[in-house]
Amino acid sequence: MTAAVAVVALALSTGAFAQTYMGKIEVKTVKGEAFYSSGPGTPLMPLKSGTVLGPGATIKTTKGGIVDLFLGRSAGTVRVTEDTTLTFDKFTITDTGADTVVDAQLNLPEGTILGNVNKLSAASKYEVKLPNGVAGVRGTEYRMSSTGYIVVLNGTVIFVYVPPGGQPTPYTLLGPPPVYFSPIEGVRPAPEDLVVEVRRQLGRQSFSPGPPPTAVPFHEPFVSPGTGAKPD
Repeated sequence: MTAAVAVVALALSTGAFAQTYMGKIEVKTVKGEAFYSSGPGTPLMPLKSGTVLGPGATIKTTKGGIVDLFLGRSAGTVRVTEDTTLTFDKFTITDTGADTVVDAQLNLPEGTILGNVNKLSAASKYEVKLPNGVAGVRGTEYRMSSTGYIVVLNGTVIFVYVPPGGQPTPYTLLGPPPVYFSPIEGVRPAPEDLVVEVRRQLGRQSFSPGPPPTAVPFHEPFVSPGTGAKPD
């Protein structure tokens, strides 16, 4: 092996020729009214199917509004439900030649989202910031609400919960079987009616182009199955 070939082989093995580019957020379907801004300080515009957004974009839905997003083969899909605000603080994809590394950082100050994330590479990061913590997602079907309620049907979510005036506490949600987290009870097995509800909301078929299904109402915050209590 010549010296030049050896240098090239070493560069490839260490990722020297890795290419990083901004991720694309493709709007597959919009039901009802939804709006977006392309970045901080930019005006809200009506959101339509076929729009392609980039990092820094914010999506806002109104009552009855639903938006389905496609983030690529690795990062999968996100459904933005009604009365929700979702910002993509960061979204990059790095092609190392041997792997695809995703860095997706979402911010959910209000409302509820659902996601179907494919198996990510070990170096990838997919995080959702909530008002009371940060959730790290790995190859998962999930539902998250800004109140800190999280449902995981399969895959893994590590949620670092930060209670008011308290210390950050990590919780691991691992399914199957499906589980949920509530600020009151921590991690618990998800009851069947909750699992059915989330599966219907995910509406897997709706992530392909075409008319979205009728919105499925859901209870959020739901009554905690263990205590019957609701968060304050």
